Amino acid sequence: MGLRTLLSGAALVSGAAAAAVEARFRRHPGNDLRIEDAGWAATRTAPDTLVLAGELVVHNDIVDREVMLSDVRATVHLLGDTALDEVTVRTRARSLRKDYPARDDGYWVAYVVKPAKYHSPSPLRIEAEVHGPAAVLDALGAARIEVTLDTYGFEGPRLRHHHVVLALRHPDPTVELPWRDAADGRARVRPVRTHLLGPFDNPVEIVRRYAAPHARPGDIVTLGETPVAVMQGRFHDPRNLKLGWAATRSAQFMSGEGSLGTAAGMRALMLEHGTLRVMAAMAAGVVAKAAGRPGWFYRLAGPQARLVDDVTGTLPPYDKLIVIGPDRADDLCRRITTETGLLAAVVDANDLGKVDVVGASAGLDHALVCAALRANPAGNADESTPIVLIRPAGPGEA
Repeated sequence: MGLRTLLSGAALVSGAAAAAVEARFRRHPGNDLRIEDAGWAATRTAPDTLVLAGELVVHNDIVDREVMLSDVRATVHLLGDTALDEVTVRTRARSLRKDYPARDDGYWVAYVVKPAKYHSPSPLRIEAEVHGPAAVLDALGAARIEVTLDTYGFEGPRLRHHHVVLALRHPDPTVELPWRDAADGRARVRPVRTHLLGPFDNPVEIVRRYAAPHARPGDIVTLGETPVAVMQGRFHDPRNLKLGWAATRSAQFMSGEGSLGTAAGMRALMLEHGTLRVMAAMAAGVVAKAAGRPGWFYRLAGPQARLVDDVTGTLPPYDKLIVIGPDRADDLCRRITTETGLLAAVVDANDLGKVDVVGASAGLDHALVCAALRANPAGNADESTPIVLIRPAGPGEA
């Protein structure tokens, strides 16, 4: 009896120790590096030459563990209105660290990104020269620069992918666009064209630049939730996500045609609301669905559960990324109202007539906004109209 008790106790202790080791391993940040963008710009240095350049500042936020940066490569993806067969692109990554200066031959010398306790970030510069006929370069609308960093550390070798999006064409904000009657006659709507939006853009300034010239007191400005999220930098390259047991197992219970039906989409949601909350919502949702009450997973998992757009769910060049919903949309709308005088809403609208108000200024008529946008005047293609102005019908205008 004593031997059996001893063996049982040893097994429990061993199991608990193994579980503790596994939990510690799963919490370890691995090779994670934090990357900040600085000074990115697109410059037309000659009719046939476009230069895309900027800096990445690489931080190691792990307090006491090194991460090695063994190679850096950049790939440029150009988006335009014409064929790019005659365009050539030459890229280069250069270290800006004084102890590891860039080599003239372009070879990247591997170096250590020091732990956070040393407060020693590692800057580097990415440059791309684009050459081609002037007419072809004139037709370019945007560039996506994908920077691949080869890291080496706790996890062994691991790739990290970083994305920079630069708008190359900016529409004239004073060009008049036609107003349209909304479906119910209570308002008129006006889609507003912008350049391709990205993390370097400020939503308030975008409204001030493109919408304000066409607005008058009483108008409502609405922004698509995906463009707002993109401007907030709320997207993931799925190759950067660590797909653990919880994400891979949970995704199998979701629709195979939705954004949470992949392990990466599910992992993106878990990063927002926590693994335990999402898995608890999953368990409750399964029980509720079996009882004939579907939809409880989305009610319990958190507000981002309905807003995640998986790969292909967003327009190029974000179509290869997972875009999550905007952060603090109500606060953003309040700032827009304070700084422009326009009531504002962040909306999720589609071609099926479904409109959700994700965030809004105080006092906004949600029903009016939903009715005005039911026909989705912004469109779901590449109209480049992420803003829609709504003008409520005045006396005699309905």
